[in-house]
Amino acid sequence: MAPRERRAIVLGLSAIALTWGALRGVPKARAAAHALGERRAAAEIALIRAREALALEPVARESLGVRAARLVAWAPRLFGGATASEAAAELSSFVTGAAAVRRVRVIRQDARPDSSASLFVRLTLRLEAEGDVEGLAGWIASLEESPRLIEVQSLGISAPEPGASPGQAERLHAELVLVGWGAIRQARRS
Repeated sequence: MAPRERRAIVLGLSAIALTWGALRGVPKARAAAHALGERRAAAEIALIRAREALALEPVARESLGVRAARLVAWAPRLFGGATASEAAAELSSFVTGAAAVRRVRVIRQDARPDSSASLFVRLTLRLEAEGDVEGLAGWIASLEESPRLIEVQSLGISAPEPGASPGQAERLHAELVLVGWGAIRQARRS
């Protein structure tokens, strides 16, 4: 084979290889460049969102501070304990103490704390009590007006002896359902 023919074959094979590479490689290179462009655009959007979030950080920090201050302000109004049962016992003690001041006798009480595993728990207290009109009214009013978070959810009053003698104060029987809120104190680990 003459050198001229060899050169023609080499040039022809080179042209074929170049054409084949262009037909196969260019679409792949274009797809890779397009994917790279999409990734870059997504990264720019993520960067913009991150900058916006960082710009809002002082507002979020202030909002969290305000909310924490509100929670701290509510703390004295909540019943507390290491467990929900202890918080319910504190509610029961508070209610019984208020009854004693108003000369109301608590006959029966049933405390039912919420069973949720939360820092704040709803405390339900079912009560039966006896007293005169003035004592029961004062007791219930003192519970509702208390700075502690207590709500009289239901109330039923009946007169077991409606025909009492004129010199004797009428005894009334009251059934109440009270709802209070408690905060569970976290045990400190050593």
